[in-house]
Amino acid sequence: MNKFELTPALLESRNIVSDCKRMSERIEAYRMREPNESPLLLIQRPASPKAVKHCVPEVAAAEFKLEHLRAAIADHGALIVRNMFPQSAVDTLIRAADRVIDACADTTADVPISAYHNPPDNLKTIMPNKARELTNTRSFHRDSGSAMCVEAPSVAEALLQLYEKQGIKQLMTEYLKEPPCLSAKKWVLRRSKLPVAEAGWHQDGAFMGTNLNSLNMWLPLNECGGTTGAPGLDVVPQRLYEIASAEGAQFNWSVSDSLVTDRFAENQAVMMPEFNAGDAFFFDHLYLHRTQYREDFTKLRYAVETWFFGASGFPKNQIPLAW
Repeated sequence: MNKFELTPALLESRNIVSDCKRMSERIEAYRMREPNESPLLLIQRPASPKAVKHCVPEVAAAEFKLEHLRAAIADHGALIVRNMFPQSAVDTLIRAADRVIDACADTTADVPISAYHNPPDNLKTIMPNKARELTNTRSFHRDSGSAMCVEAPSVAEALLQLYEKQGIKQLMTEYLKEPPCLSAKKWVLRRSKLPVAEAGWHQDGAFMGTNLNSLNMWLPLNECGGTTGAPGLDVVPQRLYEIASAEGAQFNWSVSDSLVTDRFAENQAVMMPEFNAGDAFFFDHLYLHRTQYREDFTKLRYAVETWFFGASGFPKNQIPLAW
């Protein structure tokens, strides 16, 4: 049995040189690899769509099986697994998120190498536009109150061990029907900013591409969403099969508020799920969502977002990582 337990002491006692080398190798494993251009897609538009209630299904971790995930993603686009991760782990990850995000916040500071900041050298060269793209990506994350996990390889490697202990690697392998890979750009530690900026509705497939199989695991590290006082996610609780129009939206990858209201009004357009620390929220690249937006939030929200793809079909522009 895997007895791994994620604690601050474990993080800070890790071999940061070895962890950085391992993360660099994960990056290099996909430098020359190209995705399968014709993957067998797990989600297909049915010839005769069945009538389903528009909702966000959920299941307790103790009862969770692969069949729950397959059915929920196919019919509803998402699934909440309650209490998937232990409280001790999420407490450690909140502390780690603070340290990593703070270390990445000041680009002018000479941040010492540590378990919380030790970016692999090849992170720059693997980007499609090299240093310019890495700079822009880091700027985007700073503005959003987040940081890529790969900025801190010891945290990232410990996370992978935690995921394996909780059965996530096996789950992703079985769901995707092949070994999984991750994305450097979309594996992110998040700490919301207050006041919360209005975020656009979007489907991640709008910038990752749609000719792939994917699954995102959004892991809230504290109570959030609904009326908790900390921002969660607004979601359109139904299975979509294509990218919604960006007409009238702020960006070419986002969706306007008016389109969401007009197109989905008759189907309980928006839900605001309430999350507990350690829940796992799974959804794919066609799920329509945004960071929950209201002006009266008073609490920070911490989360880890991890996108998984099949090892043969992946969005090259999101920098795949071997697992």
